[in-house]
Amino acid sequence: MGIRTIAFASIGAMSCAAAMPASAQEAITVATYGGEWGAAMQTCIIGPFTEKTGIRVTPEPGVSGVTLSKLLQQQNAPAIDVAWLDGGVSEQAAAQKVVAALDPAKITGIEAMIDEGIYKDGEGKIFALSTGFYSVGLAYNTDEVENAPTKWSDLWNDDYAGAVTFPSPANAMGVPFLAQLAKQKNADLTDLDPVLEELRTLQVAAYFDTAGSGTNLFQSGEAIIGAHYANSVYAMRDQGLSVDFAIPEGGAIGGDIRIHLVANTPHQEAAEQFVDFAVSEDAAQCMSERIFVGPATQGVELNENAKARMPWGATGTIKDLALPDWNNINENRAAVIEAFNRNVARR
Repeated sequence: MGIRTIAFASIGAMSCAAAMPASAQEAITVATYGGEWGAAMQTCIIGPFTEKTGIRVTPEPGVSGVTLSKLLQQQNAPAIDVAWLDGGVSEQAAAQKVVAALDPAKITGIEAMIDEGIYKDGEGKIFALSTGFYSVGLAYNTDEVENAPTKWSDLWNDDYAGAVTFPSPANAMGVPFLAQLAKQKNADLTDLDPVLEELRTLQVAAYFDTAGSGTNLFQSGEAIIGAHYANSVYAMRDQGLSVDFAIPEGGAIGGDIRIHLVANTPHQEAAEQFVDFAVSEDAAQCMSERIFVGPATQGVELNENAKARMPWGATGTIKDLALPDWNNINENRAAVIEAFNRNVARR
């Protein structure tokens, strides 16, 4: 190839690049989850977003606590542009100013969201949006448990002694589980003695720190009943395990996966586009039908399989979930974990 040909080729290439939309040349980094959750985010949100906008997305999988640590370390020069965080950690991120306010004028999908899926700080600014609700209720082995459980106290049935499980306080829903037990005794997290005293009498197979560990207990037969995640139960059932999910009196304990705009991101416009896409109707439908999270976006039409597996039950709504007071949980978390370890786990 001659010099003139090279020159014209270079000029042509530069012209094409200049003509490309700015978004097509951008890339953002998004903190996601691992496992089936991360796979669903890739299929339902990340892949379709890049296909639609041309903006490349680099996922950075991890648990919420680790993601928050990264955001704090990178506060002055963030390498992450958008972050998914669990409830509880989400409030901590907002309090520590590592996530930015979300502008409804730029993220127009907010208008179609339910109130429970929009999180505001004390000044009324939106700091997070839900991309799906999950729940913890009663999981049980249908071959071993004759009658479906209906309330948390059923875990103390003598027939299940030594084969019970529930999330430890190290799990995202562990402290909310203890808070729900306390609520049923007209107590709260500042006075857990009645709950801890009762838990000492519960003969468990093990407590679980991760949803996967809880699933392993059911798969191995070590646990035949316990508090576990609805979507994990349905995943086991699809794999042929004889398990089912029941919503206890007072409602299953709800949680959700939330999306945040990282403060000081150098790619704010692209990051805002991503957040808006993540709460769209199509994204919400895909997430709900893939991992059975309840949509926070209104107007989502679900297939019959997904409807039957919603975290609030086949005929329920978000109003039927027992949603934690995350600020109260965060205030008391350290003391609750210490009390549980001292009085229950080490007994």
